Amino acid sequence: MRLNLNQLAIFAKVIECGGFSAAAQVLFLSQSSVSKQVQNLETSLRTVLVDRSGPKIRPTPAGRVLLAQTKEMLALADHAVGAVQAAARWPIERLVVGSTTAVGDYLLPAVMRELRRREPDGLFTVVVNSPECLAGALEQGRVGVGVADGPLPPGRYESEQLASDDMVLICAPDHPLAGQEVTPAELSSESFLLLEPGSQTRRQLLELLHAWDLVGARTLDLWGTESVREAVRIGLGVSLVPRRSVRFELLHGVLAELHARPGPAPRTVTANWTLARPLSTYEELLLSLLHEVADTSTPTTPHRPAVAAGERDRVTSAGTVSA
Repeated sequence: MRLNLNQLAIFAKVIECGGFSAAAQVLFLSQSSVSKQVQNLETSLRTVLVDRSGPKIRPTPAGRVLLAQTKEMLALADHAVGAVQAAARWPIERLVVGSTTAVGDYLLPAVMRELRRREPDGLFTVVVNSPECLAGALEQGRVGVGVADGPLPPGRYESEQLASDDMVLICAPDHPLAGQEVTPAELSSESFLLLEPGSQTRRQLLELLHAWDLVGARTLDLWGTESVREAVRIGLGVSLVPRRSVRFELLHGVLAELHARPGPAPRTVTANWTLARPLSTYEELLLSLLHEVADTSTPTTPHRPAVAAGERDRVTSAGTVSA
């Protein structure tokens, strides 16, 4: 036979309170319901557990044995509930966070730092991939939450906006046009550094070259935002990146900005999560942290000082450091 845990808990409370009426008040049940549950327990065990003959009820010898076992079972049940809740909050398996290249470079490190602060024993991995691969991983449930710089291909997942990303055309600080307003014609001799195929940033820069009628301009393929930043710094070419990813370099003069007209349009950073399974409590926390970090790390467009008429607009290439 199998014992009913609810009946055992009621039986223990009756003994603890010294009566059915007192136990009913504590349990917010009717006295008849409490009495019925204890009777059912006695019937299933085929023995009397409570001596009801005196002014105050007390356990029979069999009841005392069951009471000791019941306390252990209830404690074990409480432990099981705590273990399940802990597992829901922090998965035993490593938490996998997906990201596209540009966002993974500048947004997720701050999120991972906060996760580590709140969950020092947690295990997590950031997987950086193309939007197409990230979308596939979300649909298959291999990634619970993914962050992308722009919309992902349609699929079986939910998406919501985290922030709007200001895009900036960067150059070396000693570039002759650094900080100036430039026309597309003045960029015709430049080498444009492209991120890896599949990157949203790459697509946006190629679309911009098409809009500027610079489809035949020289290009160079690189991998990762860090390699693009370094290549631009040493004068290998110019490139398009999210302002967030270079705000410190712009602030300290490591890189400079080219103010091309028409300029690049901002894009949306999105959080995406799988529909293959419910999000864990920890993944819900991750979504909340993504919103917090995206809100606090949004750089503002640098102020351009007024200049004398007829001169080109020159600006100090600078970003803002969030508090």
